[in-house]
Amino acid sequence: MAENIVPKAINDEMIESYMLYSMSVIVGRAIPDVRDGLKPVQRRILYGMLALGLKHNQSFKKSARIVGEVMGKFHPHGDMAIYDTLVRMAQNFTMRYPLIDGQGNFGSIDRDPPAAMRYTEARLKSIAEEMLVDIDKNTVDMMPNFDGSLEEPAVLPSRVPNLLMNGASGIAVGMMTNIPPHNLRELVAAINVLIDNPAIDNEELLNYVNGPDFPTGGIIMDREGMRKIYTEGKGRFIVRGVAEIQELRGNICIVITEIPYSVSKADLIEQIASAAQNHRDIQVRNIRDESDKRGLRIVVELKRGADPNVVLNLLYKHTSLQISYTAQMLVIDEKKRPRVMTLKELLKSFVDHRYEVIRRRTEYDLEQDSKRAHIVEGLTKATRSIDTVVDIIRNSSDTQRAMQNLMETLDVSEAQAQAILDMRLGKLTSLEMDKLVKEYRELVSRIDSYRKILSEPGNIYRIIKEELQEINEKYGDGRKTKITNDVSGDFNVEDVIPDDDIVVAVTHKGYIKSTPLESYRKQGRGGKGVRGIKTRDEDFVTNILTTTRLSKTVIITSKGKAYIINNHELDYSSRDSKGKLLANYIKIDPDETVQAILTARKENIEGKYLIITTRKGKIKRTPFEAFANSRISGIKAITLNEGDKVVSAMISESEDDTVLISTALGMVIRFPVSQIRPMGRSAAGVIGIRLRRDDMVVSSSVVAANDQRYLFTATEWGVGKRTPLTEYRPQNRGGMGLKNLYAIDRIGRVIDALVVTDEDELIVITKAGMSIRLPVAQIRPTGRITKGVKLVELKAHDSVASMAVIAD
Repeated sequence: MAENIVPKAINDEMIESYMLYSMSVIVGRAIPDVRDGLKPVQRRILYGMLALGLKHNQSFKKSARIVGEVMGKFHPHGDMAIYDTLVRMAQNFTMRYPLIDGQGNFGSIDRDPPAAMRYTEARLKSIAEEMLVDIDKNTVDMMPNFDGSLEEPAVLPSRVPNLLMNGASGIAVGMMTNIPPHNLRELVAAINVLIDNPAIDNEELLNYVNGPDFPTGGIIMDREGMRKIYTEGKGRFIVRGVAEIQELRGNICIVITEIPYSVSKADLIEQIASAAQNHRDIQVRNIRDESDKRGLRIVVELKRGADPNVVLNLLYKHTSLQISYTAQMLVIDEKKRPRVMTLKELLKSFVDHRYEVIRRRTEYDLEQDSKRAHIVEGLTKATRSIDTVVDIIRNSSDTQRAMQNLMETLDVSEAQAQAILDMRLGKLTSLEMDKLVKEYRELVSRIDSYRKILSEPGNIYRIIKEELQEINEKYGDGRKTKITNDVSGDFNVEDVIPDDDIVVAVTHKGYIKSTPLESYRKQGRGGKGVRGIKTRDEDFVTNILTTTRLSKTVIITSKGKAYIINNHELDYSSRDSKGKLLANYIKIDPDETVQAILTARKENIEGKYLIITTRKGKIKRTPFEAFANSRISGIKAITLNEGDKVVSAMISESEDDTVLISTALGMVIRFPVSQIRPMGRSAAGVIGIRLRRDDMVVSSSVVAANDQRYLFTATEWGVGKRTPLTEYRPQNRGGMGLKNLYAIDRIGRVIDALVVTDEDELIVITKAGMSIRLPVAQIRPTGRITKGVKLVELKAHDSVASMAVIAD
């Protein structure tokens, strides 16, 4: 036993075994052959159905019978894998040109499952038979089946360019293919041009192949993305459904008649319903599925006053009515290697395959007709000397001796002598003799034509073109998918979204949402408030901002990173909705929290500075332009010392501005912006205020030097006060500041301090999610060192979380 053990490192064995498994999956299951465009299971199904005699003009047979035939003889990988493939090959919404004619329930575009194989029946489509023509003429290599008892074709002869015609998709080990279907007429035209001009490039071929042609129609929006697929072998483009705005029974509706390829109609309807619930601008009253045998039809009835263009564009944005289709032309080439090919390479591989098939078919026919001509020639000799033949046979002792005598006397070969011996007496009539002479002449004529075909490659290419023309005339049809010149494939949402006033809110747990400003009703000072935002247990709002839908929101996090989000991309819903996680918009770390949000108008931001303040009193000023190209992963806004974090950020537009910094223990410092020199994004900043023990910065604001507004200070226990800014004289940066409140132990630590006017309104939100909106004018101005008044009536265990100003 020990002598049979071969030492081998386990790493080498794992690598070798994994590679063998990978190649087995890639070549033997998931990736199509470039020549016939089929995966092994598809090829075996078609070949098995041919063996059962299931041609398009024959009766149907049970799918279970077909599956059993294929599984038992060629594909021992499970009946459901075979049946699922058979079903897909029969679905006219999956295959551009279905290869199987199914009878019974073969599923639907709603992704309804097909009936069990014992209920459905199938037979070959006529176009599938074109893929099997001449398979019995040694046109393709045959290989042993899984147990060596039978033979199966390694590839089908395929008179049709099935790979591009029907496309393919599959996932192997570390590889995937996704080839879209195309129009047969366009493919035939491109192949003819390629045969006539082998030097043609991919760009020129695109004058004939306009692009993918999906069985479900739709509109391809991105011509440039398509061009990359054909010239590089992979890329992506945008596909939209076909929708039209109509007035039906006095109601404005969006009628959808075509949907993108591979999208489920039922799923799309659910997505539209969900989007209508979650997005305020998608004002949908009702959705009806009016699809029938005549075609697909989804009617989306809009609410009165809704802008149908806005709703339609938002449906493109938030549902599968518009998708991004990623293509990768990965195939198994003639040498059994996986390769990504361009359009020209795919077409050339098909032409080369057809060339080989026709050459082998012609050689086979030449061989068969030559053998028959040889036999007919011998029979003709025998009929002309029939008396001699009869005497030889009569006087021969046995068959073998008779054959020998015939060969010597008539000068015929062994095969001819055997044919003479096998000839029936009925062949001796004069009519039969004339038939032999006629057959011989026809055979000689065909033999000459075969030799002529094989003598010149151009003759084979001519036959390829003629056969393709026949295929084109028989099966070609018009395009189903339209292609537009819109290179972006997207719409400018800013052209259809109204620039309404909104409130952007961010919670402690990282949820963000935008809400119409009008949904916050005014209340008097001391009210209990209304539900402002639905939060989970232990979650509460930390930042709120009044802005507009076409502005941008700049997010500064505790780690000193900056993110920019377009407001119109934010979840836009009712006041008491939860919103969406920030992770849906930006790549924020789990331990990273939002410390400041501010608005940036869509207009020019040149000349503006972003001023950031940290909890330990650091401050820095950076040109706002440095953040204009922020990625979803964010960019560094400040370098923080250990234990420090960002607490506030604001925009300054003038060197004459001043900065107000407020602390939790009621201190305020004011100094000119000019005392903060401009720095790069990665700078750590300078000291803004020196803090006492247990104190920290809670907010900062930028105000003009002669600003006549007020500083509104709020504490965690719902107390607030309004003090004129003139009470806070400018000091030098880095000082201790001035006292702003007294009796901190009785009114709570400061949670925020905002600059306001008499005309402003405040939104105060508590940790329990309650909010109150009140006019600033209801709180009378007081001096700098005062206690303040009650702003909101808090419930037990609740406290103020955040505050924001609403400007009229």
